[in-house]
Amino acid sequence: MTKNAFPLITQNLNILPEDAHNLWEEKWNVSLSDDAHTSIGTLHFEDGISHGEVKLSVDLAPEYEKTEYIEEIFYAMAKFVFRLKEIKEISTSCSHENDHRIRGLENAGYVFRNFKDGHDYYSMKRQKSSWTGLYVIVGLIAGFFIGITISNLWLGAIAGVLIGTAMGYLMDKKELD
Repeated sequence: MTKNAFPLITQNLNILPEDAHNLWEEKWNVSLSDDAHTSIGTLHFEDGISHGEVKLSVDLAPEYEKTEYIEEIFYAMAKFVFRLKEIKEISTSCSHENDHRIRGLENAGYVFRNFKDGHDYYSMKRQKSSWTGLYVIVGLIAGFFIGITISNLWLGAIAGVLIGTAMGYLMDKKELD
């Protein structure tokens, strides 16, 4: 990561790693973005990057365990980790009774995955784009023009759809790699 990528600044918070060269192993400090930069907690990644997934653990002081702060922290961290292509998912867990944490996670875009041992597990997956539909439409339109040119609209439309489908499939396959 570039040196000027830190701190991660949100509306109310600054998030700064203790060691910018060892992001996945060291703790990160979470502080208010006021003049005093009051520290409100820490966060860290559990087990580093594993199979395209990172697990995030956040420890906040009880008086700052509010939906607004939790939403900002988890959204900023998801935005940060998805800069790396090898990361496909970010996950976390929280107590089933912690309503502020649950609402903050859901507002940040995390999705409930399962409930086990009194903890809710949430995660956010990298959004995938799909090119196939776009290229089918473009192929259909191009096929109509080809069909008009060769005086066979049906043949042109079918060829356009097939070519558009093939192009979309290849673009989607390239993005998965």
